[in-house]
Amino acid sequence: MGETVETDPTTEQLGAVRTAIDEIDEEIVALIWRRERLVRLAGGLKDDDAQVRARDRVEEVINHVREAAEAQEQDSTVVEKTYRAMIDAFIDYELRTRREDETQAKLDAFSRS
Repeated sequence: MGETVETDPTTEQLGAVRTAIDEIDEEIVALIWRRERLVRLAGGLKDDDAQVRARDRVEEVINHVREAAEAQEQDSTVVEKTYRAMIDAFIDYELRTRREDETQAKLDAFSRS
């Protein structure tokens, strides 16, 4: 007869929590992708790198998400730190894509000449 292995309830709960976190992470990744598309669109509407960095806009976004977190009784410090990291990454992304777009435009102009 086979032996029955007892499973620790804490281990089972931890596994279920981790599965739920993985599902949420997939939702977050999808939302980041949506935000990335909008950032790229916005980047095309800006005239220079200063508009990309837009520190006043960064603080506006931070204040908005902190207020949203507080309204939901979340830890607004965690939300702020997460958003600051995300915004920094998106600024880097937007600057990089602006450079790529500018380079492509120059190449296109050269090939037409």
